[in-house]
Amino acid sequence: MTDPNEQPGAVAEEGDDDSLRDILRDALERGPSRAPNVLRGVQQKLRERSGGKFYDDQWSIAKYPPIATYLVTSAIMLAVTLAIWAVLWPLSGEPRKAPPEPAPIHVLPTIRR
Repeated sequence: MTDPNEQPGAVAEEGDDDSLRDILRDALERGPSRAPNVLRGVQQKLRERSGGKFYDDQWSIAKYPPIATYLVTSAIMLAVTLAIWAVLWPLSGEPRKAPPEPAPIHVLPTIRR
């Protein structure tokens, strides 16, 4: 702690510098501490307390993503897309060539009364 009688801006004693240096050296030698991952536990506790209202699907708290579900969903989407293409492709027909000259303009004569 600091001395209440100490003047602001006063130089610290040598013993204080050594203890601070030791604390910093110990902290650097231990390395950065990793924060614990509490997400899974919190999600599990929420699911239990809410009776399954939250995180009931077990996908959101699974350790690995549900790859099989993704593959099945993408296969169904591909099959639907191919089915739509197979139905609409024969209806497309052949393109018609446009004439290179502009179409004639028919001007109606004005009627005078």
